[in-house]
Amino acid sequence: MSNGLLTKFFRRRKKQHPVCHQPPGVAAAGTSGKVAIVGNPNVGKSVVFGRLTGRYAAISNYPGTTVHVTRGHANIDGMTHEVVDTPGMYSFLPITEEERVARNILLSEKPESVLHVVDAKNLSRMLPLTLQLIEAGLPVVLQLNMMDEAETAGIAIDTKALKDELGIPVVATAAVSGRGIGELKKTLAESCPASARLAENSDYGETLEESLRKISLLLNGEYQLSRRSLGLLLLQNDSEVAEQVKPPRPAMPRG
Repeated sequence: MSNGLLTKFFRRRKKQHPVCHQPPGVAAAGTSGKVAIVGNPNVGKSVVFGRLTGRYAAISNYPGTTVHVTRGHANIDGMTHEVVDTPGMYSFLPITEEERVARNILLSEKPESVLHVVDAKNLSRMLPLTLQLIEAGLPVVLQLNMMDEAETAGIAIDTKALKDELGIPVVATAAVSGRGIGELKKTLAESCPASARLAENSDYGETLEESLRKISLLLNGEYQLSRRSLGLLLLQNDSEVAEQVKPPRPAMPRG
């Protein structure tokens, strides 16, 4: 998503959807969930993974690839969560094998929380991926990491305003020192429903919006992604998504 579209999103925003909240104790103790950590390379994802899980981690290749995926477990508010540190990705439209693996994990493993870790010093460059994840209908938590470096650089971020604007939880951290990790765990312990209403808040212009409406009418199956997100990916010639939404072939008559 270009900076122009990012600006248009905020300019044409109509109404926000609620930030997820759940009273403490609603989930039964001992239940399990999954947290997928996503984000650009070099934003501190591995440090965040270590802070959540401790030292132990299982590193293996994603099936059918040479891409490494790190997995571990975290005790968050009395519940055991599997934590997956996905390969670096810049966009929800995969170009590299690493990005393809990261997206496949989000779609096939259905995490309860998608933790998007960003470098707070470069927030405007990383927010387009945040918007893509929200628009896909995924349960996103935005982690503004490296806040200590941002503050040293004279950068101030109004996390409450950002949370209100995006309609998702936003947590500021400096994972190297452990700052904000407690708040992050508390946020992950809450129930974060998929953000499915971004379509009401964004407008890509009459021509593109009409194309998205037409595509949406042709998508009759059950999908992991929102129809709007699928339409955007199809318009960008995403062959994997095209294969997923292709209607099944009719069975050939016997005899």
